[in-house]
Amino acid sequence: MPRPSRLSIAVPADLWLPTAVCSYGYFLLAPNRWRPQEFTWERSFDAAEFGLPEERFHATIDQPAGRGAPLRVRCDVVVSPPARQALRAAIGRMLRLDKDLRQLHRALPAAKRRGYGRLIRSATLLEDMVKTITSCNVGWPSTVRMNQLLVERVGGGAFPSAERLARWTPARLQKVCRVGYRAKRIIGLARLFAKGQLEAAWFESPERSTEELREKLLSLDGFGPYSAANVLQLLDRDDELPIDTETYRLYCKRQGVERPVNPLALHPQIITHYERYRPHRFLAYWFELWRDYESQRGEAWTWDADTVGSSFTAAQLDK
Repeated sequence: MPRPSRLSIAVPADLWLPTAVCSYGYFLLAPNRWRPQEFTWERSFDAAEFGLPEERFHATIDQPAGRGAPLRVRCDVVVSPPARQALRAAIGRMLRLDKDLRQLHRALPAAKRRGYGRLIRSATLLEDMVKTITSCNVGWPSTVRMNQLLVERVGGGAFPSAERLARWTPARLQKVCRVGYRAKRIIGLARLFAKGQLEAAWFESPERSTEELREKLLSLDGFGPYSAANVLQLLDRDDELPIDTETYRLYCKRQGVERPVNPLALHPQIITHYERYRPHRFLAYWFELWRDYESQRGEAWTWDADTVGSSFTAAQLDK
């Protein structure tokens, strides 16, 4: 009987898997699963996510030799060569293994000391965009629950492909996955990808300007200035600042000022504060925000998804 598939993936010398995975809230969203006791990252995949024939498998990723050593990827079944190639590319995308951080680390030495800058993202652009939709205008515990239901009830354990989502009606998705008004936006987005009217390659091409990408995102149902800025940073356009309530909270806390009645008045000061970090303003902001979270809850790689990871609320952090 053939042995389940295994892969080895080379990584940059400064990459340590626990801090690379546990660097952005998406590591707490299904189908990702970080196991802090074992220092392992687990995730189920469906090859259909990558435009391949449907092929389900579960991957366990670790780094047994430590920082800078290759990742070890163990699958629970024999995976076809095309799916193995797609899996290798997906892990590279999720951990941003080809990202050049030299300029950021010159401007922010503390980030260099921590090997910070490769924030985890999703296996596909569609997943990134759906997770952005599910994180807007809602508390984090609800975002966790929505993604868990999308994976369990639509994706069968993996994140659903565009084709799978496109077969659902908004009414059914709203009822089954408790996504509320977001159902119409999620299904509409999935159908655009399924029909080829939106293509990840177009968004991910270096030929696209940031302004061109922003305009395209803002033309889509469900994407306003904040959500468009968040997708832009997920596309490695790191100069965008997705300003929201957490940005206000962090800025006021660090500056020792009261939050104004109209927090929009803080925008000029926030923008000025991060100006010196261009073209990586978002990464500088997120470094400060993530370290603030960790100062209250411990290093992110110690967080258990079912307790600390699923319970974050602005009220708990507003100290």
